[in-house]
Amino acid sequence: MKTKRSIFIILFAIIFTLSVSLVFAQQQGAGGTKEVKGGPQVLIDFSNLDNTEIDFSKFPGGIAEGFKEIKVDLSIPNWGIKLAPSSASPINRVLSFCKPVESKKMNGNVLGARIHFPTAPFNSWAKIVPPFEIPFYEDAPGDKEGEGSKFLHKGVLRNVGTIKSISVRVVGRNFPHGLSLSLKDEKDNVREMFLGYLDFDGWRTLTWNNPNYISDVKQRDLRKIPLYPETQPSIKFYDFTVYRDSSQIGGDFVLYIKDVQMVYDLAILEIERDINDEAVWGILKQRRDAKRAAEIRRLGIMQLLRLQEKVKMQHAITGEQTNTQ
Repeated sequence: MKTKRSIFIILFAIIFTLSVSLVFAQQQGAGGTKEVKGGPQVLIDFSNLDNTEIDFSKFPGGIAEGFKEIKVDLSIPNWGIKLAPSSASPINRVLSFCKPVESKKMNGNVLGARIHFPTAPFNSWAKIVPPFEIPFYEDAPGDKEGEGSKFLHKGVLRNVGTIKSISVRVVGRNFPHGLSLSLKDEKDNVREMFLGYLDFDGWRTLTWNNPNYISDVKQRDLRKIPLYPETQPSIKFYDFTVYRDSSQIGGDFVLYIKDVQMVYDLAILEIERDINDEAVWGILKQRRDAKRAAEIRRLGIMQLLRLQEKVKMQHAITGEQTNTQ
């Protein structure tokens, strides 16, 4: 009889504890801390790069040069390969490029990259780069002015604290080349993480685990982080780098990449506050506007030069057609 009574008391205590926890969580979601969703977050997915177009004619130089429209997006054919200076011969540059490739296993297009390394025995590298540096604060259609959500999960993640891990789904072809990923933060600091070697066949997830990540909160250095008007910590994709050792085979090399996913702590807990600091002072909007203008101005110069080069090339194409007639 005592045993049954003890079991009943234990069950009652468990049910009561769960009920209190549920009520507390609901109260937190309603008026306090917002619900935190964990798990991997997509930094960039090469099968989902729609609506990433930017019109760089907003850059004043484009208008001055007579170009009314300079539109570029993140579609895979616009991505490029940047070879190490010692490897960037004209033939190697021509034979190194990106293209969309359909993958049955991934149910869509992935980024395919062909890289032509030198055959001579010396170390080399090649970077897979977007057509332009992905902006942090570009507005999407329907955004409030300055919200800047156009590239969220298409190269940009917000409120990123300590990174726990970064994973890339990639196809290897048994080449012993190394693959790394570089990220850039809101303060323009670039950090490179080595993911692993591509000496396998087929799809595999290469993961960088932060060796300095502390899972036990009791062992962490706890400190208060200044809030408004500090800028929310953000991360954006910068580039991939493929490393070829001097002792390994040169010439053509191909790989395919599906996406990049990250697991990280939140930098700041988003809670409902009684005063909307930004609505009162507008400091962050001013900073975002200045940052966005600087990004567009810097990126617009490169796009303008590329467009001018294409126009110059038309003369050679026209000349060839004239000579063949």
